[in-house]
Amino acid sequence: MDGTDDAGNPQGMALYGHERRESNGEEELIKYEKESYARIGVMPRYGDAESIKWFQVQPYCTFHLINAYEDGDEVVVRGCRASESIIPGPEHGLDKFKWFSRGLTFREIEEEYCDDHKDNLEEGFLFSRLYEWRLNIKNGCVRERYLTGREFSMDFPMINENFIGLRNKFAYVQVVDSAASSNCALPMYGSLVKFSFGEVDKISGRQQMIKVEHHQLGANQFCTGSAFVPRPCGSEEDDGWIISYVHNEKTNISQVHIIDTKRFESEAVAKITLPQRVPYGFHGTFIKTPA
Repeated sequence: MDGTDDAGNPQGMALYGHERRESNGEEELIKYEKESYARIGVMPRYGDAESIKWFQVQPYCTFHLINAYEDGDEVVVRGCRASESIIPGPEHGLDKFKWFSRGLTFREIEEEYCDDHKDNLEEGFLFSRLYEWRLNIKNGCVRERYLTGREFSMDFPMINENFIGLRNKFAYVQVVDSAASSNCALPMYGSLVKFSFGEVDKISGRQQMIKVEHHQLGANQFCTGSAFVPRPCGSEEDDGWIISYVHNEKTNISQVHIIDTKRFESEAVAKITLPQRVPYGFHGTFIKTPA
């Protein structure tokens, strides 16, 4: 999403900060302006500001994109899309536990909570789903759609990085445990999902338009900092592993889980116990040892 500064210059930001908000003591310094417009800018790799082409899209909040690639006259962009921002959090006067619960689930509105904030509370406003934008470079048209339903919320996507900028078949995300997140008023990720873009979900009753595989971490276990590691000399895009930090809230033990992405729904192939905890929210990557 983008906006403009006071001089009318384009800014690629969904969050706006202004010192006047902080000074009045009633508003957060940073605010997500959902009433504003949204655009996606496409710039040639070796282009400049004048070469950017802007596409008007439906207002949204996306912190992490999965990938983007060219398909004929279209640039295909996929990411995790929610209707509002989880940052900076609930507005002054709102209970943060109810705010998280309200934002991460699709339930009937609690009247006693919403009477004073009806305009601020859309059902599942923090629920992040897989989304696709198709931006036609030739005619400026945009086609956009959800690729998943309301069965789970997600973020922190990852792919085989050898396919960045290319048409990829697979992606992986951390999945929100809505109940645990509501209880602690922080996003908690209790499982992982593998998406197969070239296959259709054939399970009756599910809303996904693409094939989805789940890897469950188990009761009281939550992950952070997941990364995809390709198998050396692997011949296929999904030949590799997901490596993730996993913490058990009951035993207070932290581990590194290594998951074979070819057998994604199976148990982790290795679990390495750590001498200390890795806090939630840390981002992860994998750096191989130079040959």
